[in-house]
Amino acid sequence: MNHMNLAPKIALILLPATLLGLASCIKEEQYPIEPRIQFEGFWKPDSTSNSKYDSIRFLSISYTDGDGDIGLYDTDTAEPYKYNYFLKFLYLKNGELVEVKPADTTLGFNARIPILTPTGRNKNIKGEIRMELELYYAWPSLQSDTISFEVYIKDRALHSSNIVQTPLFIISKP
Repeated sequence: MNHMNLAPKIALILLPATLLGLASCIKEEQYPIEPRIQFEGFWKPDSTSNSKYDSIRFLSISYTDGDGDIGLYDTDTAEPYKYNYFLKFLYLKNGELVEVKPADTTLGFNARIPILTPTGRNKNIKGEIRMELELYYAWPSLQSDTISFEVYIKDRALHSSNIVQTPLFIISKP
């Protein structure tokens, strides 16, 4: 019997088994089922922006979620699924942070995150959300040039994330 002919057959049998064994050793990232967020930064309008109402345009947070159920379907429009991104706009007044309430009470700063659930078996997700800030609603109520934001998100199981507060930021009003 020629042992040289067996070598390629044994390698073909061992190679998939070895790869399968190695793949099972690689641990998938595991996150809690409650979303976790972290403040990443602000972005200012670029030189092509025609906005005279704000000196920042986007607020960015990073997120993780263990079961990947962040995001709302288009049909999710009633409470408690009307919004899943919650933003408090704060300004500094006499050393205290005060919440900005838009003059028009039908307007607010909360928003909707679309479905982010990944396909496949592993539902752990992480990423970054950049939310455009529509600050012009708040200008009539704003009594300071120093602002901050508090942000949290909710997943479809209504788990709330931690709340993050941005650093204080000085803006120029129109």
